[in-house]
Amino acid sequence: MQIGYTIVDSPLGRLLVAATARGICAVSMGDDDVYLERELRAEYAQAEMVRDDLMSDAVTMILAYLGGQMPRMDLPLDVQATAFQRQVWQALQAIPYGETRTYVQIAESLGNRKAVRAVGRACAMNPVSLVVPCHRVVGSDGKLHGFRWGLERKQALLDLEKVSPTR
Repeated sequence: MQIGYTIVDSPLGRLLVAATARGICAVSMGDDDVYLERELRAEYAQAEMVRDDLMSDAVTMILAYLGGQMPRMDLPLDVQATAFQRQVWQALQAIPYGETRTYVQIAESLGNRKAVRAVGRACAMNPVSLVVPCHRVVGSDGKLHGFRWGLERKQALLDLEKVSPTR
């Protein structure tokens, strides 16, 4: 498998977007390119990696989202997931821009209130953050819990959606 990827500046640091011929397979944020590339290679150890620094439509859409100009991104995805993870990710994509849901609410929407930890794990395993907006899930106490790229970035994303001119 060949994966093309781009790393660009974003309002939240460096942004990596990677894709196969079928769709986006990774979206991640960090402070430096070496870290982002190492994480991508660890996740897809058998793939041939090709850095492509041309701006793709996906990168343009994600940057527009981060700029408050695109509340919904309909991008083709190429991700491996269990059936439960796919259900959780579909529930996350159904959360309206600028709103949040709790882990319990997501579990209940899937018909199993006791699956709260599994919902949290599915959020943590989301390889295409931003496109599948796991940052919109908060604890029952309203506090931020867990985000692969730090709670400061999670709060910044939530703040961006609250003040966006597209709302």
